Amino acid sequence: MNPSGTIIHWLHLMSAIIWVGGNAFQAFILIPFIKPDNPRHDILLKISKRFTRLSLGLLILLVITGGMNMGIRAAGTEEIPSGYISALAIKVFLIVAMAAVPLFSMIRPDDEKSSKVPSLSYAKLSFAIGMVIIFLAAMLRMWTF
Repeated sequence: MNPSGTIIHWLHLMSAIIWVGGNAFQAFILIPFIKPDNPRHDILLKISKRFTRLSLGLLILLVITGGMNMGIRAAGTEEIPSGYISALAIKVFLIVAMAAVPLFSMIRPDDEKSSKVPSLSYAKLSFAIGMVIIFLAAMLRMWTF
């Protein structure tokens, strides 16, 4: 048993759980209530923006721990099957796509930011892609390539 590998894998799983769960909360519970006529509009908007900032940190942690998990898994293996590499490449591509959207929204000009509500479609897209990524992770863990 590898204690450091266990901790790294646990950090990876916890980050994924918080990221996907937060996207689900934002898409299906929080954002539908963010309407200008809602008396709690400003508070809900702050919560949503705070999670968006947190999600960038979670994605960075997921990439770092994911790379470490790959190194631990590949240690002692002479050859990594091509099917494993293909599934891992799709997973990494989806994670990069997910990280790109909030990064680009942070660097857009201030006049476009104003007080716009975070996009409902982005939150739902994040949740859907997160579910695909979790399936790919399960596939990489359980299937024999």
